[in-house]
Amino acid sequence: MAAGAGAPHIAAPIHGITFRSRIYGFGSIYGKTIRDSRLSLIIAAGLLGGMSLVMAAGVSNIFPTPASRLEIDKLIGSIPSSMVNLFGKPVGLGTLGGYFTWKYGAIFAMGTALWSIMALSGTLAGEASRGSLDLVASAPFGKRRIALEKLAAHLTMLWLALAAVALACAIGSRLFGDAALGDTILPLSAIGFAMWIGFIAMFFGGLAFALAPLLGRSGSAGVASAVMVLLWLANGFDALAPLAIVSPFHWLSGHIALVGMYDWPALAFTGVMAVALLAIGIEVFARRDLGVTAGLSMPGLPTIVLGVHGSTSRAFGEQLPRAMSWGIGLGLTGALIAALVGTMADQIGKDPNLSSTFSAIFKGYDLTSAGGWLQLYVQLLLIAAGFGAATFVSKWASDEQDGRLELLLATPMARAQWVVSGGIAAILAAVVMTVLFAAGIGLGAASGGVAVGDAITGSAVLGLYAAAIVGIGVAVGGLWRTSIAAEIAAMVVLVTYLMDLVAPPLNLPDWVHQLALTTHLGQPMVGVWDWNGVAVCLVLAVGGLLLGGWGMRRRDIA
Repeated sequence: MAAGAGAPHIAAPIHGITFRSRIYGFGSIYGKTIRDSRLSLIIAAGLLGGMSLVMAAGVSNIFPTPASRLEIDKLIGSIPSSMVNLFGKPVGLGTLGGYFTWKYGAIFAMGTALWSIMALSGTLAGEASRGSLDLVASAPFGKRRIALEKLAAHLTMLWLALAAVALACAIGSRLFGDAALGDTILPLSAIGFAMWIGFIAMFFGGLAFALAPLLGRSGSAGVASAVMVLLWLANGFDALAPLAIVSPFHWLSGHIALVGMYDWPALAFTGVMAVALLAIGIEVFARRDLGVTAGLSMPGLPTIVLGVHGSTSRAFGEQLPRAMSWGIGLGLTGALIAALVGTMADQIGKDPNLSSTFSAIFKGYDLTSAGGWLQLYVQLLLIAAGFGAATFVSKWASDEQDGRLELLLATPMARAQWVVSGGIAAILAAVVMTVLFAAGIGLGAASGGVAVGDAITGSAVLGLYAAAIVGIGVAVGGLWRTSIAAEIAAMVVLVTYLMDLVAPPLNLPDWVHQLALTTHLGQPMVGVWDWNGVAVCLVLAVGGLLLGGWGMRRRDIA
């Protein structure tokens, strides 16, 4: 038989990937990293922008007159000079911008820097240690291009979140501020404030990025975080004063943008140093083998949680490193807060005027007692616990999104079992996070004048709230789509938290305030529990798992 000669078969034309598809995550390392960072952007932009609006509303409503603004200046005279220096120069405290910068500026800068540290320490080193970067490196991409695109994606998300901060500051000052009292924040001032936050975040994130190829994800994040705290403390404690010369907090001490004080040369210098650290990180990554580090990392996990004892054990083993990271961070924060609240309560109690001022700012809290201060800070930490729960939901949902669920369901495992097992593992991760937080609170309370028993028992409120958020996320993933489960959980945390903060200072109807779950948890740090709220948390946690399992049986796998 002879084969006939003729024109070769023409294959179907290959269509190029559109720009929109590349941005969404197809055909581009940059786009995929942007897509994978959606949850981080929601958390960062929502938290930073929302807090900016809330603080603008709160300050202008609590201190509406010139006389009440003078009371704010009295705060400085009652606070030790070291604490004043830690939070920056107290300039224009009688204005919205000055008070906001002095009281919350360091929190914004260090919180954003911590996000940048965690993201840039793991964006390359984390994937290299898991082996997922080997596939990317086998494609026709150079190592420098891989590093540049991943870095560019993080910087895009960082500055989008900071744009939300700038908009919230400018809009909030016009909505809630009093121009006659100097509350108006100009667009240039808002942009300058966002740049101050952003360059500090880039500096410490760049340090983690430069160390990651050498020390690995955990080592670089730990070193960069410790350096950040050390250089911040160098501004307030004489024993650490020599270190202030290399601290961006010291370099930018004269840049107080929200009151119209600018130090553009210092800001530019900080930006140049940040870019230099990022460039070093790219070059070090390009010159080293993938995944080869000095081994400075967390200790290995015991075999009982490595996932060899069933579906729940597997899921819990995957959640444990994330739970420990959140727990250690919250525990260290809790230990520091609990150790300081006794001194703060004593200072407030000695000055009736100061006591009345703080009572006006923080209604419903007895700030003349150490327990009252601890309850105030724990109320703020609930949002961190909620976002931690959202990341546990994200880890559970990644089984379906990354294609592992098809393999798992090929074993004798029902769909509902996968949902319930993963949900239980996420709740156990919340328990681990809470136990570590309680340990930190207990250690700090022993030296802070707080009733240790109430403090440790009250820490359970974080776990209850986190379990409720896990239940909501699992229900969304099972009934609808796992691709948005973590985002919905994070939005629930953000919206309810803002309701809790905004409703009292804006004198909104009580039913609006009651919509926030955090208003139904009582004040457990002083032994006052709201058992109705506890019951709601348990119902949301258990009911969410059951609903998710039922819904998963009725829909197709993504």
